[in-house]
Amino acid sequence: MEMNAYYEGYLDNAQDTLGNMMDYAVHSCGIAAEKIFEMFLISGAAKQFERGNPRYIAGMSGAELASEAVLKVTGKQLEEPEEYDMTKSPEYWCGWILAYYQWRTGRSFQKIHQVVSIDEILCMYPTHHEADEERFVETMEYIYQKRHTKSYLQQMRENIGMGTDELSEQTGVPKQVIEGLEMDFTKINATDTITVFHLSRVLGCSMEMLMEI
Repeated sequence: MEMNAYYEGYLDNAQDTLGNMMDYAVHSCGIAAEKIFEMFLISGAAKQFERGNPRYIAGMSGAELASEAVLKVTGKQLEEPEEYDMTKSPEYWCGWILAYYQWRTGRSFQKIHQVVSIDEILCMYPTHHEADEERFVETMEYIYQKRHTKSYLQQMRENIGMGTDELSEQTGVPKQVIEGLEMDFTKINATDTITVFHLSRVLGCSMEMLMEI
């Protein structure tokens, strides 16, 4: 599982930025924690962040990151002043620890959010915020293994209401191959790029969203 998303030297900045984004959005702007994180995902900022784009993980303040996400999704500009309390809020911790977990596992924020909601992570604050980050990683991995009962391929296929027969017909990938990939989750990681490309194109997702990490 050791698949760090970017150079470790950026990690402290990344954690602080995402923590401040959550804190600013919730406490300064009155945006629900779940909502700002969803806008972070939809806006494309999450993709830039998880790929280690220096502008996002080190070059922006939390308020700037929140403002960009909100502007891209709603077209509205946040105008509340950027003020942070020295006492870190549960929302700050939520963003801070999520940045660590994403870096630690290499999973996209979208995949993480599909398995565990922001509200659930906030509920972990009393028992985890003073513990080592690896305790949170252990808890998240336990939840992930319990809930990730279908391959990403199957999830994406079912999300658009497509059967394996139709997917096979539209991609040219044999039905038995698709069924094999859905039964043996990690098999897709060793599948040729062309096959994964055709599957992702028809399912309307990126290739990396089908990979099992």
